[in-house]
Amino acid sequence: MEKPGLTFDNKSHRWVVLFLGGLVLCRLLLLLFAPMCDPSEARYAEMSRMMVQSGDWVTPQFAPGVPFWAKPPLSMWASAAGIACFGPNHFGARIFTFLAALGVLVLVARAARHEFQSNAMGWVAAALLMASPLFYYCSAAVMTDLFLVLGTTLTMVAFRLALEQNSRSWGYGFFLGLAVGLLAKGPLTLVLAGPPIFVYCLCTCQWRHLWQRIPWLTGTLLMSLLAVPWYLLAENHTPGFLDYFIVGEHIRRFTVAAWAGDKYGSAHSKPIGTIWLFALLATFPWCFGLLATPLRQWRNFRSWAMAANGRCLYLLLWALWPLVFFTPARNIIVTYPLPALPAIALLLTEICWRRSVQSPTPRWYPLHPVLLSLGGGVMLLSLLFAFATPQIAPGFTERELVRCYHARCTPNDSLLYFKKRKFSAEFYTRGQAGTTDSLDVLCQRMQGPGKLFLAIDARHFSQLPDAVQVGFTLLGHWGKQSELYLQRDATPHLTTDQP
Repeated sequence: MEKPGLTFDNKSHRWVVLFLGGLVLCRLLLLLFAPMCDPSEARYAEMSRMMVQSGDWVTPQFAPGVPFWAKPPLSMWASAAGIACFGPNHFGARIFTFLAALGVLVLVARAARHEFQSNAMGWVAAALLMASPLFYYCSAAVMTDLFLVLGTTLTMVAFRLALEQNSRSWGYGFFLGLAVGLLAKGPLTLVLAGPPIFVYCLCTCQWRHLWQRIPWLTGTLLMSLLAVPWYLLAENHTPGFLDYFIVGEHIRRFTVAAWAGDKYGSAHSKPIGTIWLFALLATFPWCFGLLATPLRQWRNFRSWAMAANGRCLYLLLWALWPLVFFTPARNIIVTYPLPALPAIALLLTEICWRRSVQSPTPRWYPLHPVLLSLGGGVMLLSLLFAFATPQIAPGFTERELVRCYHARCTPNDSLLYFKKRKFSAEFYTRGQAGTTDSLDVLCQRMQGPGKLFLAIDARHFSQLPDAVQVGFTLLGHWGKQSELYLQRDATPHLTTDQP
């Protein structure tokens, strides 16, 4: 039952629900129609497709026969399961990621309903999280980050509810969340969840409840039974995995600028502290909702943070620690603030809750019509951009090039990418698109059966020998890096030593 003064009026409540429903619907449309974009999403989608094709569900493959050691396989298991059920298409590759995102929204709404004793605040928290641009994008993108957030959110929500409600079920949920994170991203989950919980217990003196209400022995056993077997199987299946994954991906990646040990891509060297800029972009425009807490109110910070058994302290630690942890990191990408977003959404919900019980109410708050309009506009623009991507930014995906190839190819023809591997092309051709940087291989393929379709950028094509260039005719180009050439009917015998 909701306490007096903690509900929205019917009109406000209806608008929040409609806003959340519109966001979910837009994201579902993007799931169905937005192209697979290179490099990250298409890479994980193609590895998931290869997992189904090969039948190897232990070690994902970066290329046929090449193990992928950079990440645990939970997100790829989810996409592979969707592909096995619905086929190698957008819906199959993305649907279980989308369902995981809905699970995160449910957890955040459940936490808000408990903390503020208000169903309305549950809807607000879910809407604010879904409206965060980074969460909105990742909620149906084929990548590992969303499943890490599912694990950390379940861990943090379950821990708080286990202590508050003395619930054994939520206590096991805490360890289940850790297991999900270990299978989604690895030991990083423990690093993101452990320090905020430790500092919270230190500040609130919850040690007795910590030992009494969390099933440490049986919970740790549950977590180990769920997560550890895959690590042992992966090392046995492809020796060397643990050294690369534990030492390389969790230490050298963040401490060595332009880390040269990355087997599967390039390092993303950024200035120290870039994570805070990424966090602002990830929460735009809702970060402006923090203006509802003027600087003068920080004089009452202690009472605010420690109220309701340290509720806001817990949320602050949860929100700030991922950003603080990645502050000195040099090798980061824009998705790294994602684990902090559920806590930020709950902090913004707390501001809305205080507004609902204050009289007179403040003029600026997280659900201000200006912010709602900005947020809705950003989401609609993202929808339009996704449908227009192949036309205005064709270099992000090879979907249109592959469609051109499929429209013209015959059963004996083949598609070859020269110098640049494109995972989206492999996904859309179901692994039939080849890649090479060898002129010898190119010439051999030109002498093979059927016609060769060559995908190459203009710069590399101009560097090919003249005898090779005259063997092709241009069919079209999609951006600066994707031109498609068709082999002419009469191709002379070629050798790589021709002028």
